[in-house]
Amino acid sequence: MHKKILLIAATELEIGPLNSLLKEQGTVDVVVAGIGGVCTAYGLAKQLTRQRYDLVLQGGIGGSFTTQYAPGAVAVVSSDCFGDLGVVEAGQRRSVFDLQLAQADAPPFTGGRLLNPHHGLMALSGLSRAMGVTVNEVTTDRDTILHFKNDLGAEIESMEGAALHYVALQESVPFLQVRAVSNYVGERDKTKWALKEAVFKLNETLGQLISVLMQSA
Repeated sequence: MHKKILLIAATELEIGPLNSLLKEQGTVDVVVAGIGGVCTAYGLAKQLTRQRYDLVLQGGIGGSFTTQYAPGAVAVVSSDCFGDLGVVEAGQRRSVFDLQLAQADAPPFTGGRLLNPHHGLMALSGLSRAMGVTVNEVTTDRDTILHFKNDLGAEIESMEGAALHYVALQESVPFLQVRAVSNYVGERDKTKWALKEAVFKLNETLGQLISVLMQSA
């Protein structure tokens, strides 16, 4: 059974309702690591030096590149990548793998991506599987959006997902990244966002998922 679960998120805003309940129950450890990949990598790695877990569960909101994941939708991210790790030259974005500064298939990478190999866990979630991209700043540039969507196959954008995948793969810890969509990538009019709905859906989904995982063999 998954008896020891760690829930990690960037902000209290994203998991606040569930966090209050988990504190009362005392069954799941929670880390609010801060915004961005560096904060997530540090917070997760530090926690894993203190305690080993049967599962690390990351919950957060994100942007969508496709109508398949409209605002309010929830998905589990099956693979992620660092979208802005490289160079922009003559209007073209090239990754560290394109530049041959790193090997695209050197562990924990597979073809330049960070895959979640835990298919049973993803199936157990009952969520649709999405391709992710992780960036250090919210994407608004049209050409960059098209690059992430068309060249990288990204469906959901976050600022922390790939960091979770990287650390968990390196430490051989089972993991799931769950994202609720708050907006379409590039849409800056927040009146068109579904932030409250995304947070509600995220906490509802995480609560149900934790219950299933705690009972599963």
